Amino acid sequence: MKPIVPIVLKSERLILRPPLPEDAPHVECFVSDRRVAEMTALIPHPYPRGGALDWIHLSERQWLEGVKATFAICLRDSGELVGCASYFNDSERDNEIGYWIGVPHWGRGYATEALTRLLRYVFEDLGGRRVDTYHFAHNPASGRVMEKAGMKFVSKTPLGASRDGVAYDDVRYSISAEEWASRYSLR
Repeated sequence: MKPIVPIVLKSERLILRPPLPEDAPHVECFVSDRRVAEMTALIPHPYPRGGALDWIHLSERQWLEGVKATFAICLRDSGELVGCASYFNDSERDNEIGYWIGVPHWGRGYATEALTRLLRYVFEDLGGRRVDTYHFAHNPASGRVMEKAGMKFVSKTPLGASRDGVAYDDVRYSISAEEWASRYSLR
């Protein structure tokens, strides 16, 4: 697989780019909302004041180390930040994608569009062989996003994931490079 290096990705309505320090207030506002945080395994709630800037600096280091590609998801026409997505390529979460969208932007298809573009990056630019991800069972909307992006249901694991020390059922999805190519080479 090719190394992860900072890159800007574009789709029909979105730009996915590395997060910048000036994004911190918007990120912090969105992830401070319990409805966003509780759907993720990694975003703390309450979110610490100033935590977004620390997270952005961490994501810069992870880009340079080649272990994680984190993108700010922005509207192509205005540049407005609507969420974030990451591709993990480390020993803990190898070949996994995670994402969130701010509540004011839910229901507009941005998560599906961003996930689809990120999968394309992993398979076509990095030469990835497989991508896996999961959602908590209490967040079926995320499963619909994964399905619309071409991912296939793999399994449901009772109490297979946790957040803040509480175990939840997880629902796992996956897609291989071959499945990706067969789905998208026809377009």
